[in-house]
Amino acid sequence: MYAKNLSLRLHRELSEARSYDETLKRFESLRGYGQLPRGRDKAAQRLTNNEIARAVLGYVPTLSGWAGHVALIMSDLRPVGGVSASFRDAASLSDAMAALLSKDEDCNALVSLTLSLARNPGNDEYQAKILFEDDGQRKIASYVSKYALTLAASGAEKTFDPDRPLSTNTRQLVLSRAFFRSLKEDVDISRQLDRPLETDWREYETEEERSAFHERLGARRGSRFLNLGVDTTVTWPKDPTRIEFGGHHFVLFPKTKDNSHSISIDLRGERINAEDARTLLNRFLSVLTWCDNRHAILREGWSGNPVPVPVPRRDMAFSTMVTWTFYRSMPEDETLLNCLSYYREGLNAAEAEIASQEVLSFFKVFEMRREGPEVRSWIVKEFDEACKNVQPEYLKRFDEDRQEKAVEKYVYDNCRVASAHASKKFRSDADMSFETRRLSVAAEIMRALARHYIRTEFDFSDSYLSDEKVYRRH
Repeated sequence: MYAKNLSLRLHRELSEARSYDETLKRFESLRGYGQLPRGRDKAAQRLTNNEIARAVLGYVPTLSGWAGHVALIMSDLRPVGGVSASFRDAASLSDAMAALLSKDEDCNALVSLTLSLARNPGNDEYQAKILFEDDGQRKIASYVSKYALTLAASGAEKTFDPDRPLSTNTRQLVLSRAFFRSLKEDVDISRQLDRPLETDWREYETEEERSAFHERLGARRGSRFLNLGVDTTVTWPKDPTRIEFGGHHFVLFPKTKDNSHSISIDLRGERINAEDARTLLNRFLSVLTWCDNRHAILREGWSGNPVPVPVPRRDMAFSTMVTWTFYRSMPEDETLLNCLSYYREGLNAAEAEIASQEVLSFFKVFEMRREGPEVRSWIVKEFDEACKNVQPEYLKRFDEDRQEKAVEKYVYDNCRVASAHASKKFRSDADMSFETRRLSVAAEIMRALARHYIRTEFDFSDSYLSDEKVYRRH
């Protein structure tokens, strides 16, 4: 397995939803401490099991810059009670972890590996514990600093407490049998296939190369980049590209196996705040959409990076059940069917981050049997009950946005009419960051109203198991 492939795998398993840029920093730290092969000429060198083990140890610290230091120390932890008390007679922790990647029977014997790090002023402490099965019995092999000479003596493991807390703030990384079994499987396959290393613009092996690359993209001392994903099919550059638009510069990152299309802009260097930056980027995408006649949606991201970084691809949340049961029939009421179609349309618009369409779709639900004044009267009557489960922060922002205007008039005039018509009286600009945020907040309220309407007007169950009408008005 190559270091690049390992970095991608460990990023998925251990990165705690951080950007891939953090993983690259972690691997650079490992190379800097001699825990992995260093230099472009060694990028295509396959890693040994011990090197893979040390890369895993690089994920014990929270900060990526500490990966190499911690891996250097922890890889050389020695077994309490000597080699005879170690897992598979391994002389060090990295040797024991390498054994897990060498033989199926050793990997299958593992129950869990616990890696502990305690940050004490002037005296950090490291420890590891392997829980494994041997001849039907569970055993523990503990690993401590090589300088703890008394614990290296034969029999020391009998009185040693592997579960003692190292300090009041010990960080632990616990890895299961499934983690090592899956990792070993990938390592074995990569060695059997023996494919050449595939590289791209993300691979910069030296600090000088990486700095030059970021400078070409506009990174300067004190830069603070906003990085936003883009969902689009418009024509996009193959490599990271810095462009100028609307008097500002920003960087386009291409879509890859692991990253989405994305845009990065230096808020500090371009002297622009995040809200105005989002508006600018929306304007850019609108022009691009017009030119290509294809969609482009500016997604969420984060800010604060000193250099521009690509945005990881979105993994859509979903639910599965081992035994899936569904006992619902299709409603016969045509109006209800229409309401359900509009409700789904609203959720789809929310996923596409088209707030104006989201507002309109949800409004159509409770507008089905009422018009104008009747709709507004219904909103007044049902608002509190419909919105009782809406998150408080949405209600607070909704109240701030309407500026003491009556709820029913704000929902109708400033949301429904503003979204549906190019009204001079109630303007709405889909590129404006403030406006899209305002409508997104309003859409949460409209969604609650729409769901309440379907529940109460049609007494329609939301259970998978039955059509039985369960709603009861108090």
